[in-house]
Amino acid sequence: MKIKIRYNHWLPRLLKINGITLYPYICIKYSESISFKKRIIHHEWIHIIQVRKDGFFRFYFKWLIELLINFLKYKNYNKAYKNISYEAEAYKKMFKIKIPKKLE
Repeated sequence: MKIKIRYNHWLPRLLKINGITLYPYICIKYSESISFKKRIIHHEWIHIIQVRKDGFFRFYFKWLIELLINFLKYKNYNKAYKNISYEAEAYKKMFKIKIPKKLE
C-alpha cells in the first residue's frame, strides 16, 4: 500500500505533537524540509515498518495498552509515551534509517 505523507497537517497541531502515523498516512506538523531536518519523518517511517510487520490492529492495540499501563505506572504522559516499546524502538532507530525515495 502506498504511504501518503501530509506536511503542515492540522492533526499534529491539534494534538500538540510533531507527527502521527495513521497507516497508510503520516501526518506531520512541519514542512517537508523541517520534517527531514528534525528527523520526524524518519521516526514516523519506523512506525510504518512496525505496522507492516505486526499488522494494523496488533500495532495500535499494543501501542494503546502500553500507553495506559505506562501511564498508570509513571503517572506522567511523556514518560509513559517514551516507554512504549514501539516508540522506544523508533527513537533508537530514527538516526539510522533511510527513507525510500518511492514510498510504498
